[in-house]
Amino acid sequence: MEEIRNEVKQEKRITNKDLMKVWWRWVFFQEASVSYERLQAPGFFYAISPVLVKLYGDNPEELTAACKRHMQFYNSEPYCGLAIHGITLALEEERANGAPISDEAINSLKTGLMGPLAGIGDTISWSTLMYLFIGLFLPLAQKGNPLGGIAPIALLTIVCFGIGYFLTSKCYTFGYSFAENMLKSGLVNMIIAGASILGLFMMGGLASTYVT
Repeated sequence: MEEIRNEVKQEKRITNKDLMKVWWRWVFFQEASVSYERLQAPGFFYAISPVLVKLYGDNPEELTAACKRHMQFYNSEPYCGLAIHGITLALEEERANGAPISDEAINSLKTGLMGPLAGIGDTISWSTLMYLFIGLFLPLAQKGNPLGGIAPIALLTIVCFGIGYFLTSKCYTFGYSFAENMLKSGLVNMIIAGASILGLFMMGGLASTYVT
């Protein structure tokens, strides 16, 4: 019984506060140290580094290995890509608690998700939502109201920040199964196709309404 209690006490858990810190560090400093060799990897490592210290701080060898594997090449859309942060943290937590998860498994997961999530994020944010918000506020811009230029950017930022934190939290909670099911179901292609169609509708609507 005493051994069971000790194991429970030693279990390492990531809290909502930890996830918020990861989200905060990423959205505000992701591009602060972009490297031509590693692209967003320094920002990714900086974002999750407090959690790595929490998980492996009592094991210098494991902490060193974690630092090395998260300085490998990484590049994805900043906000939908936060799903990768959440899943990665879930795997790191399991590994810190004794699960047999290799460096290759973690890096392969990141590599496999970078492209699909980048496709979703870029299509939704810049190809769909931005045109939607521009269409809503273009009449104000035509009247010389500064909100016509400021509001679309502000709204897109708020929405992207919200999507990013939601994905960080949910993908940490559900782990790899969330991304695996999403990819296998074909949801990625459906989202990209639907957002692309909506974006084209918006472009057509803007052109027919405001181009003279």
